[in-house]
Amino acid sequence: MKQILITKQDGTKEPFNVEKLRHSLTRSGASEQEIDGVVDYVKKDLKEGMSTSEIYKHAFSYLEHEKKPIAARYSMKRAVLALGPSGYPFENFIAEIFRTKGYKVEVGSVVKGACVEHEVDIIGEMNGQKIGAEVKFHNKLGIRSDLKVALYVHARFEDIRSGEIQIDEDWLITNTRFSSNAIKYSNCINMKMISWTYPKQGNLHDLIEETGIQPITALTSLSGAEKKKLMEQKVILCKNIESNEEILHSLGLGAQKIENVMAESQALCRI
Repeated sequence: MKQILITKQDGTKEPFNVEKLRHSLTRSGASEQEIDGVVDYVKKDLKEGMSTSEIYKHAFSYLEHEKKPIAARYSMKRAVLALGPSGYPFENFIAEIFRTKGYKVEVGSVVKGACVEHEVDIIGEMNGQKIGAEVKFHNKLGIRSDLKVALYVHARFEDIRSGEIQIDEDWLITNTRFSSNAIKYSNCINMKMISWTYPKQGNLHDLIEETGIQPITALTSLSGAEKKKLMEQKVILCKNIESNEEILHSLGLGAQKIENVMAESQALCRI
């Protein structure tokens, strides 16, 4: 196949790499047969300069038609982006991941530092160790949390440590990416950072896979407006629907639509 350059989110170009596509599909739980089908479908319409978003849409379209739960997992990065525009749903999504891992969690606590009060997105405690996490949500791909953010977060936790509670570890969590300087600084001061793909092991994608915590925005059988209404009712997680069919009746959905949503949410939560 002739080498074709595609356009990344930041505007730079790189050769299309079919193995990257295969890897992402494998992580979504697709079978070899489904992966081959997606690759053939994408290659058929692949053009010079095509964006990574267009390639994703082609792959997702094929999977949505063939197997909705796999499509939902393949779209997880964008599903997390759709938890916005406010950071509230994302904070609670992250908090649930921590709870599943065994932490006792507080969200949005106001604590006194040596100098000023601070609202801490997440305070987690397990085995006598306390972590404080700043959660940075972005609703667009390509946005990075940079060195200024890392400096600001560390300074806040230093003030908190000199105040009323002891924080043993500083964490900075984002759903997109970090700049290289932010990573360099965090490594120097031992601040833990988690983004979609950082670190190589234990990143946000890994945590979602490990805990099985899925956002309702991953469900393909609900419209964007319906997902928004659920989030307004503080229904953030797929498992909240799996165990509570009545919440779907409150949206005025028909019996067949409810059956489809329940089937997808149950299949997604079990993967």
